[in-house]
Amino acid sequence: MYKHVVLWKLKNTVEGASKSELATEVKSRLETLPSIISEIEEYEIGVNIGAYGASFFDVSLISTFPDEESFKRYCVYPEHDAVVAYIQSVTEAEEIVDYQT
Repeated sequence: MYKHVVLWKLKNTVEGASKSELATEVKSRLETLPSIISEIEEYEIGVNIGAYGASFFDVSLISTFPDEESFKRYCVYPEHDAVVAYIQSVTEAEEIVDYQT
């Protein structure tokens, strides 16, 4: 099993949208992918509800794939690329951890 974990710290505002609105939009766009990308086994998106100071992350993704090859196929779907492009446009920082279980 291949796990892909991503944390995003979002910009405070982008084109008039607040951080909270951006987080909702990121979550919404990510939620479209499992119905399109068959390689996804599990997909959990969370918007941080904690208040841990200025350095905390705003949105998380925990996804599971059968193996690394499946994950690599997921990464090249045009729909995935479109979601990634949007997230990159509203993100201040990102952390990624991939591992196998």
